[in-house]
Order: sequence, then C-alpha cells, then structure tokens
Amino acid sequence: MKKFRIFVNIDKEEAWINSVIVQGYRLKHVSSLGQYVFEKLPSGSGMDNSHTETAQTAPHPEEQETEPFLPLVRMDFRTFSKKEDFINYLTLFEDYGWHHVAGKKSEGNQYFERMRPDCQEEIFSDSPSKAARYRRISSMWMMLFAAYLPLLIIYWNNFHLSSLTDWKELFYTPGLWELSGAKFCLAFLFELPFALGRAIGGFFPLVLLVITICYAYFSLQTLYWYRKEKK
Repeated sequence: MKKFRIFVNIDKEEAWINSVIVQGYRLKHVSSLGQYVFEKLPSGSGMDNSHTETAQTAPHPEEQETEPFLPLVRMDFRTFSKKEDFINYLTLFEDYGWHHVAGKKSEGNQYFERMRPDCQEEIFSDSPSKAARYRRISSMWMMLFAAYLPLLIIYWNNFHLSSLTDWKELFYTPGLWELSGAKFCLAFLFELPFALGRAIGGFFPLVLLVITICYAYFSLQTLYWYRKEKK
C-alpha cells in the first residue's frame, strides 16, 4: 500500500505512520518525495506465543490476553558526513531493539521500527534529547535560508515589476509594434516563445522570495517546537 503525505512536524508524521501500523501494516519505505510504502502484516503475526498460550489456558478469568505486538515506528533527525559514523549510529539502535527502516546518512529523517515487545516504546530517554531533533531541523532550515538570501538579494535588485505588467517589454524585436500585416505576424510569432521564456524568468525573483520566507518560517517554527518540547 502506498500513501502520499508531506509533513514538517516530526511528531505528527510519527503519529500518522503509527495510526496506519495499528490497522495491521508495517512501514517498508519512505521516499524524499513524500511516498510511504506499507505492507500488510500476516494474520496473527507479532504475537508473543508463549504469553498467548498462557492467557488461553489460564483458569482465572481475571487474566487478560496479551495484545498483538505491533512494529511501531519512531523517528530521529540526524545527518552524517562519514558512512562509518552512520553505521555506528544504526548499530546502536539495533542493539536496543530498533531496526532502521528508511533514511540515508545525508537525508536527515531516520525511521526506526521496534523489533521485539521487550524493547522500550521510545528511542529517547528524556524530553531534552527528544526535543533536540527540532533544534537540528531548525538549524537545517536556517542554513537553507542563509544560502538563498544572497540569491534573493541579487535577483531582486535586477527585478522590475514593469516587465511583468507591460507585456510589450518582453518583445525585443526593434520596430515590432510598427509593423503590420503578414510581417507583424511572422515577427510576433517568431519572438513569442522567447517572450514567454522572459515572462517565466521574470517571476523567478518572486519564487525565490516565497522560498526564502518559507525557510525562515520553518526555522522559527521548529525552534518554537524545540523550546516547547524541551520544557
């Protein structure tokens, strides 16, 4: 089963993934384009057989049956410059009962699946270490903002709104608007593709402005989540 979602908040993404898992699925893959791939769990899989048998044969009615084990997912956000450090990071989680499902050393988002019922349900021991995910995400957004800001300044200085409102300025052929008849049609149609290209390029500074503002907003938003969760 494939689903498409876009998340900025890790906790909301994690909660959504686990809401699908409790319906009887396991997370198999996550792409950077927001595609989540799940597979259906076999009927009765994940059950702790020894506990189930005990619950079925126990003579006391107050004893409850154990619930089926679900491979819940927890998320972290980390990037690594060295492959060796990334492997050591994954090995540490494996030792504590968490299998790496998705994520690469330079992508940031790392997805871990709980492998057995006896391991803890959380991958972080305290709130500050869990909140640190948002601090790292905020730093990533801020780096992107800092990278795009100089480009925005350069393109914005050369941006003229009149080039988008006065469409005649998009045509550079000398004397085009003084022509008539077939000559005008031929000259106009010849330059029309180039004029459309200039029109699209004229919107580029506006696109850069929107992207830069989004990066700044995401950085401040995740910083707020970090401080909120750290408390």
